[in-house]
Amino acid sequence: MRWPIVSILVSALLSASALAQLPTTSGSGPVSIDAEKGIEWRRDEKVYIATGGARVQRGGLTVTAQTLRAYYREMPDGQTQITKVEADKDVVIVTASERVVGDKGTYDLDRQLMVVTGKALKLTTPTQVITARDSLEYWDGRKVAVARGDAVAVEADRRIAADVLTAHLAQDASGKANRISKVDGFGNLQIATPAEAASADKGVYDMDRQIATLLGGVKVTQGKNQLNGDYAEVNMKTGVSRILRGPAAGREGAPVRGLLVPGEAQAPTNRAGAAGKGP
Repeated sequence: MRWPIVSILVSALLSASALAQLPTTSGSGPVSIDAEKGIEWRRDEKVYIATGGARVQRGGLTVTAQTLRAYYREMPDGQTQITKVEADKDVVIVTASERVVGDKGTYDLDRQLMVVTGKALKLTTPTQVITARDSLEYWDGRKVAVARGDAVAVEADRRIAADVLTAHLAQDASGKANRISKVDGFGNLQIATPAEAASADKGVYDMDRQIATLLGGVKVTQGKNQLNGDYAEVNMKTGVSRILRGPAAGREGAPVRGLLVPGEAQAPTNRAGAAGKGP
């Protein structure tokens, strides 16, 4: 057998620091499961239960929790493939450069998807933090994280908030770690820097270029100065904002409006016009 410790004990509880090496459903190599208290194999239920400082590792991704349940399926050739891992209490997911924490989690190995729920949900990279109220999804293969419910992403003095945030990760300049390169926001999107703030129904923020593309109920503010429209391209680095009536030719939308307060800081530079037309 490929996993003698587990196979000979069947439903018995393994000794402390028990370890099982199990094949996976893809070419990412075996799944390693270990625990401080032990691993129980329930053959009829097709599940391994690791308790006490339990850990499952696949490639560069590691999941730890107080309890892990690893479900598997039997293949025609007699091999066993882990398909799903459920984590309970003190859940931590670690990759080379990301860390996700929560109370409960489910790891779908076929989809390379980990979903974490509970209190104080957080994803961190070396320079950024994402928090959420309802759930955090981490798509390992796609390097995408989805935060749901009062989602917030912070990098240095930049803050992005929305009902749902989708963060796209890419390698940093060193090539050794990932960082959030782009964030999609859906519902009550708000972007803030020390110089200005912008809000909209939804939008995309390019973290590297510091350019936000906003759609629906757009508001761009510097001090008490404000510009409103349906669609905007906002350069948070230069302070240049292009406010439009609609994102595509033929869509008129509401008029572009501005509120300029005498004595306030300079208003966002505005280039306003209907979409599809020149500035």
